[in-house]
Amino acid sequence: MNKVTIVIPTKNEEESLKVLLKEINDLNFKEIIDEIIVVDANSTDGTHEVAKKNNCKIFIEKEKKGYGSAIIEGIKYSKSKYSVILDGDGSKNPIYIYNLYKAIEDSNDEFIFGSRYGKNSGSDDDTILTHFGNRLFTNFGKLIFKIKINDILHTFFICKTDEFKKLNFKHSNFAFCAELPILINKLEIPHSEIPTFERKRIAGKVKVNSFIDGFIILISMINLIFKK
Repeated sequence: MNKVTIVIPTKNEEESLKVLLKEINDLNFKEIIDEIIVVDANSTDGTHEVAKKNNCKIFIEKEKKGYGSAIIEGIKYSKSKYSVILDGDGSKNPIYIYNLYKAIEDSNDEFIFGSRYGKNSGSDDDTILTHFGNRLFTNFGKLIFKIKINDILHTFFICKTDEFKKLNFKHSNFAFCAELPILINKLEIPHSEIPTFERKRIAGKVKVNSFIDGFIILISMINLIFKK
């Protein structure tokens, strides 16, 4: 059976990572999960200890490169046929791992995205501001870049590992979230989406600044219009 590597970016997520890893273990996806890779942004709490205790492979980013860099680095170290992204805060529910895996196994797609918007989707983590921003950026992506998915900023996806490694990204911060679907759509890489429900983060502090990171994403999307 084709195996999956789970990649989890973390930064001071000791409490939530402990719960998330227990959930993954309790779901008993052993037949499809090959390994769990934690890419950590120099946590100062017990994140490393939690990861080690749960037999995760740990890679520590020595420089402040950002969320996108953590995903790129994590998949670079993946040795499985597929890689799937979760977040250390636990907002991306691991119950959807099998749905994502089944969707990519049963199709010719190279990427399957989880969407928070549309039928049988939703989010308990969205505020009015983040919901408005997510819809705005998605509609902008549909209008300018002709993307077909309904949730451009939700980095809950499974991919064929080797295909991801071929991609050349320009952004390593939160702008990566928009760049990924824009790039694979531009390159006509087969992809689709399935409905998912985002839950509230389990514990810890939110790492995203809605205004600052939103502005960074907007500028990056404008720059991508002129990139070949």
